[in-house]
Amino acid sequence: MKRVLFGAVAVASTFFAVAVAGSPANAESRLVVPTHGDSINEDASPTPLMARPRTDMVWMDLDPASVSPAVSTNKIYLNNCKPNGCVVRGGTGASSIDTSTSQGGWPISGTRTLTAFDQPDAVWNGVVDCMKDVFSPFGVEIITTNPSPAAHFEIMIAGRPQDLGMSSGIGGVSPFSCAEHIPNSLVFAFSKVYGNDVEEICATAAQEIAHSFRLDHVTDASDPLTYFGYNGRRRFKDANVTCGSDCVQGQGPQGETCSGSNGQTRICSCTNQPTQNSAARLRLLFGSGTPTPPMVKINNPKLGANVSPGFPVSIDASDDNGIQKVELYVDNVLTSTLMVGPFAFNAPSMLSDGTHNVKAIAYDIYGTSAADNVQVVIGVPCGKPADCAKDTDTCIGGRCVPGPGTQGGLGSTCNSGPDCASGQCASDSSGAKYCVENCVLDEGQCPEGFGCLEAGMQGVCWPGYDDGTGGICSAGGTGGALSLGLAFASMLFARRRRRS
Repeated sequence: MKRVLFGAVAVASTFFAVAVAGSPANAESRLVVPTHGDSINEDASPTPLMARPRTDMVWMDLDPASVSPAVSTNKIYLNNCKPNGCVVRGGTGASSIDTSTSQGGWPISGTRTLTAFDQPDAVWNGVVDCMKDVFSPFGVEIITTNPSPAAHFEIMIAGRPQDLGMSSGIGGVSPFSCAEHIPNSLVFAFSKVYGNDVEEICATAAQEIAHSFRLDHVTDASDPLTYFGYNGRRRFKDANVTCGSDCVQGQGPQGETCSGSNGQTRICSCTNQPTQNSAARLRLLFGSGTPTPPMVKINNPKLGANVSPGFPVSIDASDDNGIQKVELYVDNVLTSTLMVGPFAFNAPSMLSDGTHNVKAIAYDIYGTSAADNVQVVIGVPCGKPADCAKDTDTCIGGRCVPGPGTQGGLGSTCNSGPDCASGQCASDSSGAKYCVENCVLDEGQCPEGFGCLEAGMQGVCWPGYDDGTGGICSAGGTGGALSLGLAFASMLFARRRRRS
């Protein structure tokens, strides 16, 4: 990457060498083209592949040995500079920490004001949600409240480059260093360049702050760290991806020889390696996050359906990050896996008469999972517990399931889903945990001592709950939230039905 010197800009054709104390030999002497910038020199003019607005990067002359490998904060502050703009003071480095007279510092001349984000609230909220989504796999906290004077990374998403004395058309700007990270880094994503384009504002903001974590450009158009155009949400790629996408006339920003079918691949700037893993780098700095689980629903068969062996199973599965695979289990045995939709399966053809548990588990691209399950009946449905082959079973909605008093049966205490025959371990606000079975609301399906508790779009038989159908002798539930931990996922039940 070409390092842009702080201070006054010289003639663009003049080259300078910059030494970085304590850095590897390949990073000690690098060419700098004043005004031409980098890390995000996304100028569409050199090649039609470079479809995104040009961005610039300023080299931070940090001694890697002076920067702790561990970050001091996991907070990334998104600042829309409302209502009156952000005052940015000139200095020798980028700093997110406020002073009494400014909201950060940057290597610019004088003190300037970045005009406020001028799009509707819906656009801003979309950008914030996008950034939270893109960084959800990592232990990063995206915030919109200024944490100064506490340590934090900051992205000013506002204004235009001219506000800071930069040339027009620049989409964003970031400091860059081969140190592990730039403490309290301040970067910019100039929102006026993108108008109301949530995805491009988000991708630019993600790229700019990632440059503060020693991440280079890559050739994968779906990764934020690219010059290439992309239709969709960019996410940090969890794979070894070739550096590049920023080559002009056969050379990279630092004079690297570019290659590949389109002449856009090169070695990575700080490591001298051909590839980088953006996601792995962010996990190294911040640890893993908790991406939201997929949405998964068994559409067919329905709960309690009377079916024949080999019955079809159709599943809806979706996720903002993309579905990696969907697995079908019958009676806790994996029977089939699909990597792409439509997610349509057939159960085994040799199933015997009786109740069978059908479970679908969906995984997103980060391995986060969620599950849905139903019980179905082959043969004649039960009408009462005495119809079940096992004396220890009870009958719920025509299905014979392990009843109270059996290990893992209905109402047994549990710690997690695998402790239960149903795969469902629920807990209420008091912390009590019991194995539960699905039920249909208002039909009195639960056995004596249990009531069908509304749980979002379904119901579960809960001990001591009065559902108003007359099938329970004990007092009603105590209220509060009920959480249901499946073997691979969890669901939150926000309310309980009450007897009127």
